[in-house]
Amino acid sequence: MRNQLWVKLTAAFALIIFIGVVVTVWLTSQGTATQFEHFMVANQMVRPAVMQAALADYYRRHRDWNDLDASLDSLIFTASDGVMTGVFGTMMGMPTNRVQVLNQRGEVVADSEGAVGGAPLTSAPLEHWPIILDGVLVGELVVEGSLMGAAVVDPTPLVGSVTRAVFFAAAIAAVAGLALAAIFVRQITRPLVDLTHASRQIARGDLRVRLPVKSADEVGELTATFNQMAASLEKQESLRRNLMADIAHELRTPLTGIQGAIEAMQDGVFPADAENLAGLHAEVLLLNRLVDDLRTLANAEAGQLILERTQIDLAELCRRQVNAMQRRADERGIALTINCPAQTQLIEADGQRLNQVLLNLLDNALRHTPASGSVVVSLHADADHVYVTVTDNGAGIPAADLPHVFDRFYRGDRSRTRSTGGSGLGLAIARQIVEAHGGCMWVDSPPPRAKHGAEFGLMLPRVPKESH
Repeated sequence: MRNQLWVKLTAAFALIIFIGVVVTVWLTSQGTATQFEHFMVANQMVRPAVMQAALADYYRRHRDWNDLDASLDSLIFTASDGVMTGVFGTMMGMPTNRVQVLNQRGEVVADSEGAVGGAPLTSAPLEHWPIILDGVLVGELVVEGSLMGAAVVDPTPLVGSVTRAVFFAAAIAAVAGLALAAIFVRQITRPLVDLTHASRQIARGDLRVRLPVKSADEVGELTATFNQMAASLEKQESLRRNLMADIAHELRTPLTGIQGAIEAMQDGVFPADAENLAGLHAEVLLLNRLVDDLRTLANAEAGQLILERTQIDLAELCRRQVNAMQRRADERGIALTINCPAQTQLIEADGQRLNQVLLNLLDNALRHTPASGSVVVSLHADADHVYVTVTDNGAGIPAADLPHVFDRFYRGDRSRTRSTGGSGLGLAIARQIVEAHGGCMWVDSPPPRAKHGAEFGLMLPRVPKESH
């Protein structure tokens, strides 16, 4: 099965080569034989039948042979199949022929090498072709010498010799061409066979398979694309497995607590009073929050996050969020400030979703900033975009963790639990919300012009001024 394409392509090349050989030999044979049907006048190859027709047409137009001698050269050129000069013309025995045209009375009315009215040709060999118009003999075309000249009496051996030579040359070329075609086809089909094997390995679940790119042509491009696809599948499979493991881990903690508390109540260790039920309720709320976060993230990644867009002032939105978090910052001894212009910064956005983003960024900044530290919210704009940054002077983020900050369930400190560090979904959700608004998010650690801490930023498109 895997060699079928190779066989088909090789057979196609073989058929094309065979047809080419047959056509070449046939055309050569026919062309060589046709050369013997010409006579030569002033290096022009002229067919007798064509010359007869040209002379008959001349007589039809003039109704006589007057002035034919002056027009003979042009008639010969009109009836010519082309020029034959040099060695080949001499080899064919056709250096030149003398032509005469006789009228009905046998008088010379045109001569390629003599005057009108001269004596008709008598020296053998002579070829005679009648000139007939409307069934009436109006003259005669006389050619001195045979069509092939005196050197070639029987053209058959020469035609056969030329045909055989061309056949052998074509056969050698065909064998060489077929060998090269087989090698060429093999170079095409071998990578395709390798791609087929690799595809089957991927279908069996081996996503680590890769193929070497051996050329820069379309097949090489196909191989490179296949490798990219395999790498993407492997990455997605790894993300899926990690996601399932992370979800299982996140669900296990509250479920274990709930299960332990219920079993303790059933065994009479803990009373089923309001205090213990409140603890169970808190664990259930954690589960609900996790499920809501996962649903929001799934909808955002699938492009199905519903946004209720209105024109909002992003500067005012930032001020309100900073004011809402001010008490918490004061309790921890952190200076929370905002730096934004007084001008209105209008954007088309879902205000509730952006509040969620700002809340997450401020919550993370306050959590990772020590007492007596500072958190600064800054806003600036250009002609097309509005930029918001949340900068702290805490411990910062290790360089190895920076590429994973926006990954699902990421926690820079692996020892943190959900109660101390959240689920690790907040930044992933925030990025999806910002991207759903046509913007983007980034993180720098340390921030520009600082020695430590972290800076999270987001960019959103502005409302055009003419829409204000």
